[in-house]
Amino acid sequence: MNPERLLSTRGLVEQAPTAGEIKKRSELIAPESIKLFYGETYDDKGHPIDSMKYYFFLSNLAEALRQEGFNVDPSILVADSAACRNVREENQEYYMILGEKRANFVKRVNDIYRTGLRVVKMSNYINSPEFIQEREKIRETCKADPELMMAVQKTVPESKIEIEREKGFLYSFDEITTIIDLDVKVGPPREDLYDDVARRIARKRGQKELMSLFLTPTFPLGMNWSYFFVNEGIENHGITAYKAGSKRLHGNRIIVERSKPDYISDLIKESFISTNPALPNPILDVGIICEMARKRLEGDDSPITLADDFYEGKISEKQLKEKVKRDVEKYILSKF
Repeated sequence: MNPERLLSTRGLVEQAPTAGEIKKRSELIAPESIKLFYGETYDDKGHPIDSMKYYFFLSNLAEALRQEGFNVDPSILVADSAACRNVREENQEYYMILGEKRANFVKRVNDIYRTGLRVVKMSNYINSPEFIQEREKIRETCKADPELMMAVQKTVPESKIEIEREKGFLYSFDEITTIIDLDVKVGPPREDLYDDVARRIARKRGQKELMSLFLTPTFPLGMNWSYFFVNEGIENHGITAYKAGSKRLHGNRIIVERSKPDYISDLIKESFISTNPALPNPILDVGIICEMARKRLEGDDSPITLADDFYEGKISEKQLKEKVKRDVEKYILSKF
């Protein structure tokens, strides 16, 4: 699949630089590899299928660029150190173990689906002299610019601003330092706050600026229309793709190695679905993930047209649900 077609996949990509812009960056830094990146934390509820959307997409984008003759470095960051900053001290060792499990899960995805992703843990570099020195430079740059410092503050939820201020906004500066030298960062739309600060700092330094690529939001399964109507924040922004327990909705997620087929079937059966593309469609989202999994297993690099087929009436709501029930077991759950 060429980059243009991949980036225009309906139901998968929400916002992205153009293929031309990504190719231009690749040409600019050649013969160095263009750095493609996706980073995630995790919780103790397991590995949500929704993370796999990002793994598959990053791998597909890397392959599409290689077919154009570019050198590519696609990496997945398991932010174990960041995850530990949000838990009590007595739980930190346990969360480091969970981080190792998430990294191993990505490696299994690599093996099963031949994704070719480089897996990195934050704990492998965060305490290095080079990283600490760069983080301090970035922090000093922001401290000297009130507008930049305010932008850093906006990366933190209001309920945690005072806590993070006491820590010197270390979590935010770790994130910004990690991403500032990247080329293309793939993630959910809510991460743009970090990306924007990184771009502003790079601009101030006269360096290349990070390009952000956002995939469609993740929504809970097993919910009816009224749930999304009442919970406007979730309807607009979804839930955290990589944390199975986001919004305490782990019972409404497909969790690889934990969720049972019968339970998933019931979730799909009860899920709200609409032919209005402006409304949440968790069934379609899972269906697209399954399509990416199938195509990787079968060596098929043709475009994904599931969203087009559904919204154009080529496949009914009932047919889509039945297809997703079959495909999630056949192409994903049965492989782990």
